[in-house]
Amino acid sequence: MNTLAARFNQHTQYPIPHADYLRLQHAHNVGVLFLDMLDAQACTGQGYEPAHSQSFASVVAMLTDQLGKVVATCESVMLTDKEIMQ
Repeated sequence: MNTLAARFNQHTQYPIPHADYLRLQHAHNVGVLFLDMLDAQACTGQGYEPAHSQSFASVVAMLTDQLGKVVATCESVMLTDKEIMQ
């Protein structure tokens, strides 16, 4: 996905409202919490069928990672803007 973004419109930026940033941050935090809960269940020997839980965890991990990258980019832009304004 990152190579696709680099190939097409690499200099295009989209400012997002603060409320949307908070939603992204919350979705990322929920993904992290979910993965931690799956890990805790696996450590205690509880959980679902291994093949299903691994597939589900993989999808959640990928989405959480992508959301984390978006949140990190938004945070760096916000910090840069704040420094420029001061």
